[in-house]
Amino acid sequence: MNDKESPGEWLRRKRILIAWISMLVTSNLAVIIWREVSSGEPSWWPWIHAVGLLVLCAFTFIDKDLKPLRAFVGVLLTIFVLGFGGGWKWGIIPFIRGTSAWTTWETQAPWAVSAVVTHLVRLSPALVILAGLLLTGRRLPDLFLVKGTLDAPVEPSRLLGMKKPEPWTRTGSIFAVVFTVVTFIFLVLSTRPTANAFMTVLPLIPVAVFIAAINAFNEEFTLRAAPLSVLVSALGSQQALVITTVYFGLGHYYGVPNGVLGVLLSGFLGWFLGKSLLETRGFFWAWLIHFLPDVVIFTFYAMNV
Repeated sequence: MNDKESPGEWLRRKRILIAWISMLVTSNLAVIIWREVSSGEPSWWPWIHAVGLLVLCAFTFIDKDLKPLRAFVGVLLTIFVLGFGGGWKWGIIPFIRGTSAWTTWETQAPWAVSAVVTHLVRLSPALVILAGLLLTGRRLPDLFLVKGTLDAPVEPSRLLGMKKPEPWTRTGSIFAVVFTVVTFIFLVLSTRPTANAFMTVLPLIPVAVFIAAINAFNEEFTLRAAPLSVLVSALGSQQALVITTVYFGLGHYYGVPNGVLGVLLSGFLGWFLGKSLLETRGFFWAWLIHFLPDVVIFTFYAMNV
């Protein structure tokens, strides 16, 4: 702390620094660097991150100034240990899915069964985090797990090209349609399915809808609503939104589309959905805008199995 900096400002900067370090340690930034500059990350590398997160978690118990970040670091530690982070092939869930018993079962089971079971297993981080946060005294509204005010005003933003507030019922509906249509066009152009393929996949659409609903809840709660909710009280809405946006964007470096473009596009989506959580104080728009494109994505997955 310098002479011109107040104790309150120093405390805020300290918490912001630890929050950013915790997020970057959990993210797949190091994985990206390893894979882009060499043949891949060493097998022992994830343990460095696991130990780092444990040390950061310990700091939130030792240093009373960092107590407000305890829940945030706990959420990140749960995500990492369970293996839900994008790009990492380490953790409990990847371990289970990498066993010979699981691999054998997955290759023999029908796609509908294996896909549903896989996404139910992947739901475990959300359930663990939800249980943990509820046990700390938080309520569902504190975690954005309510419908919220659907017609709350959208705060004007240059990124959205908005100069005056509009209701989320309008903006959310437009973005839900746009994201879904763009996803559909991208998948059609990249996979070029036949009319017969569309007819064949029709019986599997209910399964795709069910999986999309689970996946949208899982990702929106685990990677956005939960960390955002515990960060807002510690750092304020702006910092909380930026940190969760960067985390979500980095997690999609190996997504579709991949690379820097994938990070930027998913980062924008993450920012927009986080904005909806904060402004409506609810889960509806974030879940719906994630759910509809996922229906298209999982339908195309079913078409290509």
